[in-house]
Amino acid sequence: MLALSLLLAGGIVAAAFFLVMIKRRQVRDAADRDQSARREHTRNHVLELLAHGAPLAAVLEAIVLGVEQEHPGMLCSIMLVGNDGNRLYTGAAPSLPASYNDAIDGIEIGIGAGSCGTAAFTGQRVIVEDVFTHPYWLPYRELAGMSGLGSCWSEPISSVSGRVFGTFAIYHRQAHRPSEEEIRLIEQTANLAEVALGRSYADQALKDSKKLFSDILENVTAYIYTKDTQGRYLFANRLLRERFDAPMEEIVGFDDYKFFDAETADSMRKDDLRVLQNGETIQIEETSLNILTGVTEVFLSVKLPLRREDGSIHALCGISTDITERKDIEEHMKHMAQYDALTHLPNRALFEDRLHQAIAAAQRNREHLALMFIDLDKFKPVNDTYGHGIGDLLLKEVATRIQDCLRDSDTAARIGGDEFVILLPSIESAADASKVGEKIRISLNQPFELAGNTLGIGSSIGVAVYPQHGKNEKLLVKSADIAMYHAKKNGRNNVKIYQPGMQEVSQ
Repeated sequence: MLALSLLLAGGIVAAAFFLVMIKRRQVRDAADRDQSARREHTRNHVLELLAHGAPLAAVLEAIVLGVEQEHPGMLCSIMLVGNDGNRLYTGAAPSLPASYNDAIDGIEIGIGAGSCGTAAFTGQRVIVEDVFTHPYWLPYRELAGMSGLGSCWSEPISSVSGRVFGTFAIYHRQAHRPSEEEIRLIEQTANLAEVALGRSYADQALKDSKKLFSDILENVTAYIYTKDTQGRYLFANRLLRERFDAPMEEIVGFDDYKFFDAETADSMRKDDLRVLQNGETIQIEETSLNILTGVTEVFLSVKLPLRREDGSIHALCGISTDITERKDIEEHMKHMAQYDALTHLPNRALFEDRLHQAIAAAQRNREHLALMFIDLDKFKPVNDTYGHGIGDLLLKEVATRIQDCLRDSDTAARIGGDEFVILLPSIESAADASKVGEKIRISLNQPFELAGNTLGIGSSIGVAVYPQHGKNEKLLVKSADIAMYHAKKNGRNNVKIYQPGMQEVSQ
């Protein structure tokens, strides 16, 4: 009986012990579930803040407070690497003393710079169980004592690529060694912080990129715009808005016919369709009248298609640079290369080109043309007596009188000194050329009133006719020159048409 009683008593004790262990496990499991639920709640709250674009400071504080609420004995902080990469700055530390936060804000990153400075430098977790005995905390022991801190564990917040964003730290009031669960906690929290920081930095980088792109569009010295497939503006940068003298809302949705004359708008639309319908990237010169200034401007425009992911074209992007001044300079340089600087008549090079084209046309059409050489009589005495200034004025007036005697289709040129040449395309006979020559001679015989001086000169004019007096440029020029020589030899101030035999006489 005694044995049976002892056996029963032992069974009861064992059963009670087993029930206690089950109860403890149930409590522990419940605590773990509760802790896991709180951690999941914190994570979801942080992700919700990120989704709604909450400020980074609010997100980081939510992470820290979530850990502290889950573990009331912990004081937590998140510190961020500064732009220079050499210091840590407080990101969130709501429960640490303000004096402590102020003291370590901007702490240098390096070995021995506390737990956080060292973790940020090495990229490895740093566990300091007792801040008063660990060498990393030697410079900060007094500060830790004043702040009531006993231990500090720091985990680097790193991206997948290894970039350290900052550190997550857990403090205790007394010396404390972390458990395996607490190690997992610090790792998980640092990972959550990395998600927040990575997202924040990516968003900021995107904002910075958009701002930079916007600044470039708004300040670049080119007209930049986009149009839809119907040619309606979708965007116009600052320079184009200023040219149109309209805000964005009065430009978007309208096409070029609102801002340009119909002819210009038609031309632009034709070019746009090459891009929008054919997918071409084109570079063209566009000329348009600025309706605000009344000035005709020239633009070098690049237009390219904007495509969707499937390759279809949904818009056009245009970049137009004002090259009016450059074109003016080019035209001026071209003019300088082809025209006489004093009289603004064509020079020898341009005249030779026109003579070449005129002979080709006359040959093709079986027509006649005339070439005249004019040499001024008594010009040298005028130049010597009155000076080059008056001589230049005289040459300019001579050029004007010669042009007044010609048709629009005729060309007068100065080929040097007081020598001029005339091209008369499409004449019927040598007599027609002789009449023009006489008209010029009589005009140049009239007195010139220049700077208070009355001056008189004459002219000796030689005429050669294509094809009778030369079937190519060289022969025609030679014949006109010989005829002019005979005009001078025969008393000057007369017109001579080339005749066979003149060459022999001149020699």
